[in-house]
Amino acid sequence: MSLLTELVQEFGLGQSDLLRIIDTAPARYSVYPIRKRNGGFRTIAQPSREVKAIQYYILEKKLGVFPVHPSAMAYVKGRNIRQNAASHASSGPILKLDFQEFFPSIGVRDWERFVKSHPVDAIDLSDLKYYSKILFWGQHRKSNVPKCLSIGAPTSPIISNILLYDLDVKMSALAELLGVVYSRYADDITVSGQCVDEVLEFERLARREVKSAKSPKLTFNEEKRGLYFRGQRRLVTGLVLTPTERVSLGRKRKRTISSLLHKSTLGQLDPKRRGYLKGLLGFSVANEPEFLGRLRRKYGDEAVNAALVYFVPKRIDQEALF
Repeated sequence: MSLLTELVQEFGLGQSDLLRIIDTAPARYSVYPIRKRNGGFRTIAQPSREVKAIQYYILEKKLGVFPVHPSAMAYVKGRNIRQNAASHASSGPILKLDFQEFFPSIGVRDWERFVKSHPVDAIDLSDLKYYSKILFWGQHRKSNVPKCLSIGAPTSPIISNILLYDLDVKMSALAELLGVVYSRYADDITVSGQCVDEVLEFERLARREVKSAKSPKLTFNEEKRGLYFRGQRRLVTGLVLTPTERVSLGRKRKRTISSLLHKSTLGQLDPKRRGYLKGLLGFSVANEPEFLGRLRRKYGDEAVNAALVYFVPKRIDQEALF
C-alpha cells in the first residue's frame, strides 16, 4: 500500500487535499527563536497541526523499523542520560565533543541516501519524495534555505539517530579497538578510558572519520571540546561522575533543590520557582532517587509530595529561570 493511500485512510482526507498539504509541508512551520542558556539564540520550527499529525503517524508506523545503534543514548525508549553517564563512571579521562548545528546539518539528501542504501519493507522508495517533504523543514519553492531537520518536529530526533547509525557503527568499532568507551547523546559525544593516550588517539581518528564522511556532513564545535581527568569535575549529559564511580546530581544542584524545598515549606516561592522545584525533583527521581529519600527524611513526606504534585501554570516562562 502506498503512503498516500495509508494517509487517506488514516485521516479521511481526499487525495488532492492530502497532496496539497504534503507539497507545502516544508513551509507549514511556525518559526521563532529561543534564548540559549549560554547566550545566543536557537531557531525553533514547529510544524503545523496537520503536518505534525502526519509526522506522528510516520513516527509510529514507519521509522521504528530502522536500526538505532546501542551507543545512541538519546530519543530511545529505555535509554536515558543516567545510563549514558553510568557507562563512563568507572573510567579515568573523559573527552567531550559536540556537533555544531546538529539538526540543521542533517538534510533531506542525507535521508534519501540512507533510505536507498538501507531499504526497509515499511517504506516504498517510490514514496520517498513524499517522506522528504513531510519530514524536513525549509522554505517552499524559491527559497535558498535547504530542507533540513527542524528543532520542533516530533520525527527529527529519531531521524537523527537513524542517519547517524553508520557513523555510530564506525565510532563504536574504533572505540572497541582502542579499549575506550564511546557513547552519543544527540549531538554530544563522550569518550572515556583508563589512559589518556587511547582517548586522544580515538579523537584523532574520529575527527578524520567525521571529516571524510559524505553523509551527513557534520563538524565539531571546538568551543565545547573538553578533556577531563579524575580529580576534576567530570560532567556527562548534565550528571556528575564522582571519584567513587557513582552518578550524582552534583553538590550545586542538590544545594539548589534543598534551598528551594526549604523555602517552599515556608511559603516563600512564587509559581515560577515552585514549577522549577517540581522539575528539579522529577529530575532527581530519575537520576539519583536516593537523594529524594534524604530530602524526605529532612523535610518530611508531606513537603516533598506537595512539591512533586504542584500544578505548573501553562503561561510560566521557564526561560526566565535561567
